[in-house]
This record gives sequence, structure tokens and C-alpha cells, in this order.
Amino acid sequence: MKKPICLLLSVLIFLPGCAGRTSNPIAAYLPGDERRSCKGLKAEIAQLQADMQRLLPKTDKGLTNTLWAIGGVLVIVPFFFMDLKDAEKIEFEAMRTRHNRLLVYAAEKDCDMMGVRGERIPSAAERKELAKKAKKEAEARRKELAAIKSEFRKNLKAQGKIEAKLKALETKQATVADDKIEAEIKELESKKEELETKEKELGEKREKLEQEISMEQ
Repeated sequence: MKKPICLLLSVLIFLPGCAGRTSNPIAAYLPGDERRSCKGLKAEIAQLQADMQRLLPKTDKGLTNTLWAIGGVLVIVPFFFMDLKDAEKIEFEAMRTRHNRLLVYAAEKDCDMMGVRGERIPSAAERKELAKKAKKEAEARRKELAAIKSEFRKNLKAQGKIEAKLKALETKQATVADDKIEAEIKELESKKEELETKEKELGEKREKLEQEISMEQ
């Protein structure tokens, strides 16, 4: 019984030093930022974008930490590998804040941002909301596509029925001259044209939605 207790105490003592490196976030503002030249602003914005791109794959540790925590309930050792401090996330957010602030200064000076992305980078909360919105829109597009495909099939089926009726009436008309048959044929031909126009519209909508969905994947 003493050995497990000693092991637990040892882990608790050393856990703070092994729970992940300490973050080193940059300052959002440095004295003189607003007086910097466009060249200087553009250079640092480009560097920040490169640093954030490098750091971004390391920031999403939610699943990893959850798995380590579950393991830690049963075995103490996995806690040594948890990055509880989330240093990369803190550093990324600091870079993002500074990046957006420098963009404001560059915009105020009307700097030429050719070759550098000039868009503000959203926060983690904003990115989450954007992802939610994008997912909702994607689901709506898929539902709309399914509805269009269903309507398209119904349209083709209706056209097939009209064509069969027309063929039967034209065969009948060849043997019997009847104004009533002629009028019915014209009515069916008009309906067929409407369905063909609808088919074209549905086809264009379907193609557009399929392209949008393929771009999401």
C-alpha cells in the first residue's frame, strides 16, 4: 500500500514541471507600432502569418488531452505527457491579436499589402461559430440537393407518361381525324415543354450545388 502512495506523491510533486512548457506570448502592442513604416508593418505581418501557420497544427490538443486524462484515471504516468498549459494556444492567440492590431495600423496608413493576406484572423470563439455556420449551410445544401434530385426524377417520370400518351394519340390520329384528339395533343405538348424547361432549371441547380459540395470536401 505504501508504494502506490509514494508513487502518487512523487507524481503530484513533479506534475507541475512536466505538464507542458510555459507559454511565451508576444505583446499585442509595442511602443512605436503606430509610427512604423508600411514596409516594417508588412514584414512583421507576413512573419506572424508564417509563425501562426507553423503553430496552428499544434494548437488543437483537446482530443489528445481528453484521452490522456481518461488514461490518467487508471494510470498516473500518462499525466506526464499532458500539455495542460496549452502553451501553443496562448502563443497563437497572442500572435493573432498582434497581427490584427498591426493590420489596423497598416490600413490607417493605406499600406500596399500585395503578397500578404490583409484579412483579420478570427478568434477561437469566432472560428468555432464560423465552423458551426459552415456546417449548417453544408447540411442545408445537401438537403436541397436531395430534394432537387427527387424532383428531377419525378419530372422525368412525368415526361415519360406524357410521351407515352402522345404516342398513343398520334397513332390514333393517323387512323381517325378528330379535333378533340388534336386539342389533347397540343395540350400534352405544351405540358411537355413546361416539364423540359423545369428539367433544365433543376439540372442547373443540381450542378451548382454538386460543385459547392465537392469544394467543401
